[in-house]
Amino acid sequence: MRIINLFFVFGLVLLVMSCQDTVDPIYEEEESYADLESEWIRITAWDENGKILLIDPVKNSVSSPSVSPFVQGAANYLSTSGRYVVSVERQQGSVRFFDTGVENHGDHGHLHTPRWLSAIAQVPLPTHFSATHGRIVIFNDGDGSVLFAREATMETPTFQPGLLSDLGNGVHHGAATWVLGDKYAVTYKDESVPGALPQYVKLVNAQGQIVAENPNARVTGIHGDASNGRHAVFGATEGALVVSQSNEIKLIPNPSTLAPTSGNWMGTIKTHDALDVFYGYARNHGIFEINPSTNTIRQLVNAPNLKSYFLSAEGGYLVVQTADDHVKVFDTTTGSEIKGKSISSADDPNGAVLRKERTALETYRVLAEPSPVLAASEKYLYVLKPNRITIQVLDIKTLEEVSNIQLEATVHNMMRVGF
Repeated sequence: MRIINLFFVFGLVLLVMSCQDTVDPIYEEEESYADLESEWIRITAWDENGKILLIDPVKNSVSSPSVSPFVQGAANYLSTSGRYVVSVERQQGSVRFFDTGVENHGDHGHLHTPRWLSAIAQVPLPTHFSATHGRIVIFNDGDGSVLFAREATMETPTFQPGLLSDLGNGVHHGAATWVLGDKYAVTYKDESVPGALPQYVKLVNAQGQIVAENPNARVTGIHGDASNGRHAVFGATEGALVVSQSNEIKLIPNPSTLAPTSGNWMGTIKTHDALDVFYGYARNHGIFEINPSTNTIRQLVNAPNLKSYFLSAEGGYLVVQTADDHVKVFDTTTGSEIKGKSISSADDPNGAVLRKERTALETYRVLAEPSPVLAASEKYLYVLKPNRITIQVLDIKTLEEVSNIQLEATVHNMMRVGF
C-alpha cells in the first residue's frame, strides 16, 4: 500500500510540473513609437505668418505659446543642444533667439516656458550660420564681422551675443565657425579678386587676433562651412579647406569628379559633433563624404538635384531627399544606404524657384538651411504631408509609418527641436 501511495504522489508531482510547463506563458509586448521616442523631442512649426506652434509628438499634443511670430523671410536654425531656434533676419539686420523651453541635461531634461530672449543682435546682413559644441556663430556679409554666442550663458538675464569686428577680412559673402580652444575659423577676401566670394580661411582667437594662416591654402572661391569642433571644413572651388583645432590649415583637393566651375564644386557643407566626416554638396553631382583625417573626398550620393539633406539628432543617419521625393537614409558609421523610398511631402516653400532659375550659390544657400518639410530625431523621420495639416512619423531605418499627427490648421515650416 505504501508503494502505491509513493507512485501516486510521484504521479501528482509530474502532473503539476507538466501543467506549469503549459500554463502562464510569458508574452513580450512589442514597444510602440510612444515607448521608443525620446520624451524630450518636440516639433516647432509655424504658419505662413510666422505664428509658432510647439508639438509634442509622443503625446500627440499641440500648444500655441504666447510669443511674437517669426519674421517673414527669416532663416531659422537650431542650436546644438536642441533648445534654441536662432532666427536670422538678413534684410532687417537682426538676429533673435527663441527659447523652446526644452533644456538638455544629457541624461535628463527640464521644461521651461517658451519665450523670445530679450537680447537682439543688430548687425549688417547676417547670413551664414554655424553651430557646434554649444557655440553659435554667424558671419555678417555687410562688414565681415562675426557674431557669436555660447548656449551656456543664454538663459542668464544679462546675456548678450559677442561680436568679432575689424578683422581686416574685407566685405564679402563669407562664413565662419568655431573650433576647440575657443578659436574661430573665418574667411578672408583678396580684394584684387573680383566677385563676392573669399579666397582664404584664417584662424583667430576670441579677441579677433590671427593665430594661424596658410597662404598656400588659397582658392578661387569659398562657400559654406561646418565644424565638429575638432575640424572645420569650408567648401571651395578647388576642394575642401580644412582648419584643425591644432592650428593646421590645409586644402584637400577635389577628386576627378569635381571641378572649379559653377555647380561642379561643393558649396554646402554639413556635419555633426559626433562625426569625424563631413558631407559636401555639389549641385551638378550630389553629396560627397569628406574625411579630414585621411585627406579624402569620395562621392556618397549621385543625385544632382536635391531638395534637402541633413543629419539625425545624434548624427547616426544622413537623410537625403531628392527632387522627385525619393528619400534615402544612410548609416553615417558605414556610409552605406540602409533604406530608400518614395515619400510624398508638402512642397518646399523654397522650391517655388526652379533649379534652372537659381544660381549655384543660391542653391547652396537653400541647401544649407534646414528642410522645412522633413525633420529627424535619432529614431524617427517626421514628414509634413501635402495637405500641411498632417505630420507623418516614419521609422528612420525602415521608412514605415508608425504614427501621425493631425493639426487643426496648416503650417508652412517645421523643425525638430529638443533631444
